[in-house]
Amino acid sequence: MKALMLAGWLIGAAIAGAALYRISYEVQQMEAELAALEREIERERESIHTLEAEWAYLARPERIAELSDRFLPGMRHPTAGRIARVDDLPFETLGGMLDVLPPEHPATPASMPVPPRRPEP
Repeated sequence: MKALMLAGWLIGAAIAGAALYRISYEVQQMEAELAALEREIERERESIHTLEAEWAYLARPERIAELSDRFLPGMRHPTAGRIARVDDLPFETLGGMLDVLPPEHPATPASMPVPPRRPEP
């Protein structure tokens, strides 16, 4: 009886040891994965910081003004006198513009197909 109990305790201890080893190994793998993800997050943050700095440099108002003068020579800078109200805009009716569109044929009950009736059982 003592030998059977001793064998049971030894088997239980072996199972517990194997389970602890497996859990320890999984925790080490998860810690390594976490460290890799944290490094990747830090690289992405640095990349975002660099891109935001580049955007701030490229979007400076004086640079945009210089580029618009160079590539859009005919355009003038907006001034308060160039801003108008909606009422001041010329309004034209559509007039004959709608004549090119095909007339609509709305579906009427007389032109709609009627599904065949099923015979009642």
